[in-house]
This record gives sequence, structure tokens and C-alpha cells, in this order.
Amino acid sequence: MKRRKSIIVDTLKNINLKDKGILLALIILWIIFIITNKNFRRIDSFLSILREASFVGVAAIGMTFCIASQQLDLSVGSMLAFLSIIAISIVGSFGLVPTILTILAIGMFLGVINGTLVTKLRIPPFIATLAMYFIYRALAFIISAGPIQFQEKWYTVMGNGSVLGIPLPFIIFIVLTIFGTFILRKTPLGRRVLAVGNSDKTSKISGINIDFVKIMVFVLVGFFTAAAILITSRLWSANPGMKYGYEFDVIAAVVLGGTSLSGGKGSVFNTFIAAIFFASLNTAMNMFQVDSYMQRVVIGVVLLFAFSLTGIRNYIAEKVRIRKERISVEV
Repeated sequence: MKRRKSIIVDTLKNINLKDKGILLALIILWIIFIITNKNFRRIDSFLSILREASFVGVAAIGMTFCIASQQLDLSVGSMLAFLSIIAISIVGSFGLVPTILTILAIGMFLGVINGTLVTKLRIPPFIATLAMYFIYRALAFIISAGPIQFQEKWYTVMGNGSVLGIPLPFIIFIVLTIFGTFILRKTPLGRRVLAVGNSDKTSKISGINIDFVKIMVFVLVGFFTAAAILITSRLWSANPGMKYGYEFDVIAAVVLGGTSLSGGKGSVFNTFIAAIFFASLNTAMNMFQVDSYMQRVVIGVVLLFAFSLTGIRNYIAEKVRIRKERISVEV
């Protein structure tokens, strides 16, 4: 028990708080909305935000590893739909725990498939996972004639329930964030993920099995996307056409959290904060009754900003470097 507590404490200490940009942005966003909209001041609004953030955030944890290793997985939205259909189809017969374990295992297996396409067949991640995006979505439609419902309370409480007033999905999100941070910061796999993201060539010289690391990051994507059953529990149903565009929400949360698209840098904690940021933005726009089309424009602008962060950081760093060189020459 003491050993388990020490692991959690050490993991929390290792959470990267140096890059506080997204945390500061979230605080500013909340302050603005609290001042401008009285509905945002209600505790229920914040609890709703935390619940909704969990459904994107959990999958974003796995994507953090993927992008930090300079890979990309576009299939998570279709994988989510496929796993959701399976979960709803078997939960009545299997029960809750066996269903969870089964979905996790299938999610990891799908990750192995994606990783094998990238490492063994040498297909670029963008092309390989885009192909699997269509395949997983098609499989969801093939095994299901349409929406499937399962409304037993013992299942739906997982996505809709609370513990001491805190949404249960958010509690699960916190636990998985600590777990993901521990893997990235405290295990050889996490260090190798960042090393491979920095340089394949250097990692190979260092004796790192690059193919194994890349397969494992896709396995982690599959594992965390398997948390899709939280969404089915929340909705009481699954639909083969559900969550189109989910992969972009997940990727945007990761990039907005500071994980570099060029690899070698990542923070599960910042991804956690970024997921809450997006959920807060969506909730606020609904409260302000922003037109649904205009909401898409706002999200699009945020996405553009998120995907431009790496370039912006590099530009600023280059300007700072040039300025320092000029000062040193003048001195």
C-alpha cells in the first residue's frame, strides 16, 4: 500500500508544470466566462465541463504518446465507434468487468495492427491510419444494422454517475492521467518514446528497438481509446456513425497541450488541461447561444492555432537566439 502511494506521489511530482501556457489560458477563459455569464458561475456547469472533457481527454492520453514519438493516428474516431458497438453488443451477456477487459484487449490489438502497418510494412502513419479509419468505421456498420441501446443502470452509471458530487468519468480521467504520466516520465518505455520522437537515428545507435516502441505507442492509443465505453455508458447507446471528427478533437487537445508535432516532447498533464479547455469553450458557446455554424468557425480557429503552436514556438526561439547572438557580438 505504501509502495502504491509513493508511486502516485512521485508521479504527481513529475507532472510538467514548467510549461503553464495552457493552464494559464484555461484560468483566463474561466475568469472571462464567469464575469460575462452568470450561468457559468454555477457549480453544475463546471461539473458538466469536467464530465464532457473526460470523453475526449482519455483518448488524448494515448495520442500524447503517439505524437510525442513523431507518429499520428487518424483512426481513433472510427476505432471508437467500432469498440462502442462491440461494447454495447456484449455487455448484457458478458457483464461489466469482462466487457471492459475485452474492449481494452481489442483496442490494444487494433493498436498492434496500426503499429505493424507503420513499422513492418513501412507505410507512413498518416496513410496507414487513414486507411484504418475507413476500415474500422466500415466494420462498425457491418456488425451493426444501426443504433444499439443498453440502458441498465449498472452500466449507464459509469458515464453518468458521480462520487461525492464529482463526475465518475472525470475521476477515471484523473486516474488514467496519473497512469499515463507515470508511464511517460517514470518508465523506460516513456523515455524511449521521447527519444524516438527526437531522432530515430540516434535512438537506433543507442540500441533502442524503434519498431517495438512505435508499435507500443499505437497499442497505448488503442488502450486509451478503448475507454470509449465511457461514452456509450453516457449515451446509453452506440451508433456506427457516432463521433465523426473525434480524432481531430483528440489530436487538437494533445497539440494544444504542448506536445510537439515534430516529436520528442509531450505532457500528459497538459493534455489533461487542454481537454478541459476545449470542453469549457464548447459549454460557454452553448451558454452564449452561439450559432452552431459559428461554433465550428471558433473551433476551427482554435485548431489552426493549436497546429501552429510548434511553428510559433520555433519562430520565437529563433528570434530570441538571433537577438542573443547580436548582443554577444556587440559586447
